[in-house]
Amino acid sequence: MGGGGSAGAAAAGALDDGGFSSKLTNVEAQRVMSVLQEMQRKVHLMGMIPEAVDRKVATIFPAETVAMLSEHINLNKRYSELREMKLSGEKVNEVDLKDAAKLLRLSTRTVARHFLQNPALYSKLRFLRVNKPPAAAQFEQLLHEVKMIVYERLMTTVEEERAKQDQLSIIIAKEQKTSNEVKALKAELDKARRERSSEISKRNEVIRRLKDELREIKQQAEETTKRMESRSKQKEDQEIQQAREKNREEEAQWRKKKFKIESEVENWIHKYDQDMEEKQAELEDITTIYMEEKAQLDELQQRYNDLQNEYDRIMEERRLAEEAKKEQDRQLRRMNDAATLIQAIFRGWKVRRDIKKKAAAKNEKKKKK
Repeated sequence: MGGGGSAGAAAAGALDDGGFSSKLTNVEAQRVMSVLQEMQRKVHLMGMIPEAVDRKVATIFPAETVAMLSEHINLNKRYSELREMKLSGEKVNEVDLKDAAKLLRLSTRTVARHFLQNPALYSKLRFLRVNKPPAAAQFEQLLHEVKMIVYERLMTTVEEERAKQDQLSIIIAKEQKTSNEVKALKAELDKARRERSSEISKRNEVIRRLKDELREIKQQAEETTKRMESRSKQKEDQEIQQAREKNREEEAQWRKKKFKIESEVENWIHKYDQDMEEKQAELEDITTIYMEEKAQLDELQQRYNDLQNEYDRIMEERRLAEEAKKEQDRQLRRMNDAATLIQAIFRGWKVRRDIKKKAAAKNEKKKKK
């Protein structure tokens, strides 16, 4: 409830901010900001409506206002119940839901108009200090943010829009470069993994072969020992001693060879793990940068689309205004030409009338003589 109160306070503080329209030179922009401010004022007012008509509400407001509030609260509860039933999967009559929504909209308009037209009742409503629902406070804060965004759009000039488009192009190029680097790193990582797997397979094959050879040597040594046991004891002891020494030397050599190969395999594995950790850390850093720049790109793309739509609308209005001005100029020229023609005809008629009068006067003088 604390977060909703702070958001409501911020939005309420913005209701009396009349500087938005005064800073805009375009009449249409001023109208847009006026509509948003009026909407924000009504939303703020409806957020202060209590959830129930208690003794305090009945004491502060007159009977007509109390009855209006009671009807609005009942309609709101009815619509909320039907909507909750529909969201929970229960069967709800769509006609009832639409009727409830329609009645709630009419009631909301009536209540807002009633309090806005009566400053004293509006002051009493603010005196109640009702805790707004989180959804209402969130919507009020969102509406305030929308108003600020629209204001920023309306204040943006063509030069600023071009600068933003240039910045957007730079970010797109950077994002493309980052994507290529990520693809290259992934390909390098896959290649390293394949090489490590192949190297381990080769090392395992060498170890397996050495083990088989060592096992065969041990079997041959055992067979030789058994054969020597069948000979005379002295000869047998000598041969056994020689065979054992020979076997020990061979076994020592094979053990040294096996230890060397195992050491090389462990070194390769350790080096591969270090390389993989470095590549993985580098990939994570690049991925993080990529996601941040992609989020910036999406935001700038959305802002660019909004500005482009607004620019197209403004250019269309200018085109219509220029066509209307051209039509007025054509009509004015047509009227001037018509006036000139009428004046010329009138002057000609006047000249002919004066000539006739002079001729008639001369004829009368002649007759008198």
